[in-house]
Amino acid sequence: MLLAYEMNMKNILYILLLSFILIGCINNTDEGKVVAVAYDNNLFESNLNGIVPNESTANDSAIMISVYINNWMREQSILHKANSSYVKSVEEKAIIDKRVEEYKNSLIIYNFERRFVAQYLDTIVQYAEIENFYSNNKKEFMLKDDIVQVAYLKFYSDEKNLKQVRALMRSYSSEDIVRIKSIADENAVNYLLEENTWILFDDLVKEIPLQTYNKSLYLKNNKYVEVKDSAFTYMLRVNEYRIRNNYSPISFEEDRIRRLIINIRKMQMVEKLHNDIFEEAQKDGKINIKN
Repeated sequence: MLLAYEMNMKNILYILLLSFILIGCINNTDEGKVVAVAYDNNLFESNLNGIVPNESTANDSAIMISVYINNWMREQSILHKANSSYVKSVEEKAIIDKRVEEYKNSLIIYNFERRFVAQYLDTIVQYAEIENFYSNNKKEFMLKDDIVQVAYLKFYSDEKNLKQVRALMRSYSSEDIVRIKSIADENAVNYLLEENTWILFDDLVKEIPLQTYNKSLYLKNNKYVEVKDSAFTYMLRVNEYRIRNNYSPISFEEDRIRRLIINIRKMQMVEKLHNDIFEEAQKDGKINIKN
């Protein structure tokens, strides 16, 4: 009963705080309701728009608004102290004003570029482009870790189909794969049967309790592996592997190459945009050098 009473009191306090802020029980100005004051600066009720998600409860809303107001007052206090103690000369103030102006200009240009790129950038990358990029930059795609293509199954150790699946995993014909997947869909705790999917060997070891001290040698000498722990039986067939410090296969790098190509397009587009704007300004006589 005491706990419930305390929780109800907290709820009431939060709701009162929220109401106090939203109704604007503090001073009003021509710019709206003032919800907090720090030195000569006002925080208005309109500044709180968007802080609280629509689905928030009254309690959560009051907490978020309270935190925001306290953070604002804290920042304003520090800013006031910094302004009064740091900016002591005209030269220092000029430096700060210059940096603020540079940052403002950079932000305006960045937002302009971002909107332009979002509107006009072609993000469709043909596979032929990926192949060409990989071929021309192959030295950049050296493996830093061992990777594998595997068929992997995890069953409860009392699974009735273990013997059948074991035989199918060893033979692994096209028909066998279809049958394995059918059994795995119905009975496996977890499995991976994507033939063209490369994964890091270290990630595989996180799923299967393999004991290996030499990964390269292990992959070379083990085509099919079966291990058990207290509850599960793990079946692993290594279809293909690549050792680190060798060239990474293009299928493993495809998504990365696609992102690189798009990023290069983006940089080229922005550079062309800058050049076009500069040339247009020159042509129109809007920029010139004065002696």
